[in-house]
Amino acid sequence: MSETFYVDIDGDKWQYELSTDPPQAMYWDTYKVKTKDIKIVTKCEPEVRRRLKGEILKDIKGNDDDK
Repeated sequence: MSETFYVDIDGDKWQYELSTDPPQAMYWDTYKVKTKDIKIVTKCEPEVRRRLKGEILKDIKGNDDDK
């Protein structure tokens, strides 16, 4: 698992982990990250968690497109 932080548009900082199956998949160029791979560590409401997972996934995919 990889722990990292995401800062949303409001400037709030959220800790999350990327947990893929198998764990090595996060290093593969061919692996497509899914929302189920993102675990929000910071305590928050379920609707906030869903929103954050979507934002984080969009951010990850955006960074992958830059390669």
